[in-house]
Amino acid sequence: MATIEYTKYRFNKPFILSKWDYETMKELFKTNLSHNINPPSNFLESFKIELIIIGIGIIGFFIAILDIAEWLNWVGGIPAFVAFFSLYSFIPSLFSFLGFLSDKAFYYSKLKRDIKKSNNYNEFLILRNNR
Repeated sequence: MATIEYTKYRFNKPFILSKWDYETMKELFKTNLSHNINPPSNFLESFKIELIIIGIGIIGFFIAILDIAEWLNWVGGIPAFVAFFSLYSFIPSLFSFLGFLSDKAFYYSKLKRDIKKSNNYNEFLILRNNR
């Protein structure tokens, strides 16, 4: 039985904030309530090679369906064939990446809420430890 290999993305929770980091963020939220503490994740950087392969495959597919010459059918068909089979690993990787983004956004929204809700660092630690 064939197996499909793909990249599995998993969000690892960072260590608890230090007191200094907590106080810095608390002050930051006082001046800007909508500040985003969720570090950005770059989709294009994560899937650069897969997107290039799929793009070349789409171009190859259109070259192959033009049916101008038989050798052009091969030149276009081979990359289209490779790109089609690369979708078998790209799609599970994509869903895994979307799950990673969801888990990361959930974590940082809860962290932001706990920072705003707490009055001092000890209250923050109690809130975080109850999770």
